[in-house]
Amino acid sequence: MMKKINTAAVVLKSLNYRDSDKIYTLFSKDFGKISVIARGVRKISSRRGGSMDTLNLVKVGLSETKGGMRQLDEVLVLNSFGKLKDVYNLSTKCSYIAELVHKTTEEGENARDLFELLVKFLKIAQKFPENIDLALRYFEIHYLELMGYGFDNEVCSKCKNPLNLSEGEFYLDVAHGSFVCNACGSYGPVFSHRAVKTLRDLKANKLTKTDSEVLKELENITFALIDNHLDIKIKSRELI
Repeated sequence: MMKKINTAAVVLKSLNYRDSDKIYTLFSKDFGKISVIARGVRKISSRRGGSMDTLNLVKVGLSETKGGMRQLDEVLVLNSFGKLKDVYNLSTKCSYIAELVHKTTEEGENARDLFELLVKFLKIAQKFPENIDLALRYFEIHYLELMGYGFDNEVCSKCKNPLNLSEGEFYLDVAHGSFVCNACGSYGPVFSHRAVKTLRDLKANKLTKTDSEVLKELENITFALIDNHLDIKIKSRELI
């Protein structure tokens, strides 16, 4: 007897399978990353194909067989995030996030907090597309924390004194996920107090609009941390 399950999920990826089927990778609210097979979805007569576009937020009804394979029975689109797919710049940046989640999570891990973060990112990007880069950095910072790689931007990693973010520059200690003040040395990439302050705001869930120079600094910081901690190649990052 097939076990029936229902869950909300974001579509991360799809792969053609046999003549008319597809295998979808979903990041679900209740089961983390899962793979499901959709029978006949590539047929012209199928109504489910468009419902399972990458980045769609969907509610799915699945059958779970004895062999453990999940089959897609029903799908309801909760949000297609259409604005994010119509503009190349937006779609590539959202595809980067989808690939990041896909490549750094294991199937079957319960990751409700990451699901909520992913949906929140998509909603912010949809509502404020002009601030997509800030939304990306917001996702990356909280994603690293959920993955166990949170960083400290409150005190210097060497002297442990509070960082004064009203002036000056700070050095990024990539290995420890923290910053070093000027008084403690001059090694590692250097970043402005404005960038470090914006990071602190993002970590505290404050998305304050900033200029392109700070956004570029933030990108360099999060990319350095992701590269150091995760050591993976994300193809779509080369497009953004």
